[in-house]
Amino acid sequence: MIRALCMALLMVPFVFGQINWTQHTVTNSFDGAVWVHAADFNGDDYMDIVGAAWDAGEIAWWENDGDENFTEHILTSTFNGASCVYTADLDTDGDIDILGTAYFANTIKWWENDGTGGFTEHTVTPGFGGAYSVYAINLDNDDDMDVLGAGRTANTIAWWENDGNENWTRHPIDTNLTDASSVFAFDVNDDGLMDVLGAGGSADEIAWYEQYGSLQFFKYTIDDDFGGATSVYAADLDDDTDIDILGAAWSANDIARYDNNGGEDFTKMIIDGSFLGAGQVTAADIDNDTDMDILAVAWYLDDICWWEDGVTKHYITSTFDYAHSVYAVDMDGDSDLDIIGAALNDDAIAWWESDVVGIEEEHVTDVVQNTSCATVINGPLRVERGSYQVYNIMGRIVTPEKMSPGVYFIEVDGRITQKVIKIR
Repeated sequence: MIRALCMALLMVPFVFGQINWTQHTVTNSFDGAVWVHAADFNGDDYMDIVGAAWDAGEIAWWENDGDENFTEHILTSTFNGASCVYTADLDTDGDIDILGTAYFANTIKWWENDGTGGFTEHTVTPGFGGAYSVYAINLDNDDDMDVLGAGRTANTIAWWENDGNENWTRHPIDTNLTDASSVFAFDVNDDGLMDVLGAGGSADEIAWYEQYGSLQFFKYTIDDDFGGATSVYAADLDDDTDIDILGAAWSANDIARYDNNGGEDFTKMIIDGSFLGAGQVTAADIDNDTDMDILAVAWYLDDICWWEDGVTKHYITSTFDYAHSVYAVDMDGDSDLDIIGAALNDDAIAWWESDVVGIEEEHVTDVVQNTSCATVINGPLRVERGSYQVYNIMGRIVTPEKMSPGVYFIEVDGRITQKVIKIR
């Protein structure tokens, strides 16, 4: 259990109802929009958007002026088969950089941010067949961000070690995951070492690569009958403090969860078995009730949907033509999660404003130590003893001073010990 965790704890009432979503179009001329992510790129405390356009071969970002008016900035228009983007501070200079993959160019690149939204292009690898998915995490625990990639024609999950000066050394994790389409990372077994997850489309497979020391990985096949596995994600879905796995399968039309029973044992549950062309899947607390909901797109239904507590299905939109990517983030600074998405046939990037009722303050008291319950905070986080790190639900390390509203996990002396929900 967590030791001497000192913070303000809110005893809170919760008020829930149907969430209404207001759609706002960022652009409808981003040819073949396939991926979307968000971060504050220019340090003005407003959330900006970054996207990948398959047909245009473009990576671009849209600057938010604070009133959710967006100005487009194109980073590249020669990135053939641009397929994925991700954001992270790759050079540890305090601002957010951009990662991107190009399927036809077989390339992973990154764009170095000067802190004001000016970017310089660099190459992570020039030869990664069918580069399709990218993620960043401190995989080797050396205080800098490494890069993970999935290559569809390379049939490979690999990582690129950052030497601290953004020189990249490639390390294969799995060279036999047919049509490797998605990669993610989280400490799945709570041993203090970051693990890797992958999805193989033609392999119909969801795999977990356990890191067992010295950056060696042991493969566990979570599911090898998941037709067209296209996306994988991890989060604590059932609020039992261990990490569960989410998957989407485009040909099986499935959204599935794999509940962690401890060890290497997972129980599969189909969340939706008729989600035609199931694409990206992720998790976030959409309704502000302190537990995880599931969020996904359906290519062939033009849907973006979320499943409340992983059970009750709700529609955000059913008219987003070939909805391909989705991400939950507070776009308007009102402390609830909005949704951003990319639609391939609409050539569109859009966001949906949430009107969810927030958490209301009742009173403040001290946190009870040695509790397995999540702790709700509305102020700074302070851990008095032990070496600790804070992870967000994406598995990324964050600094306590920069914690925005959301769900976090506290790792003390190498073990995840507490779930924290920050509301302000």
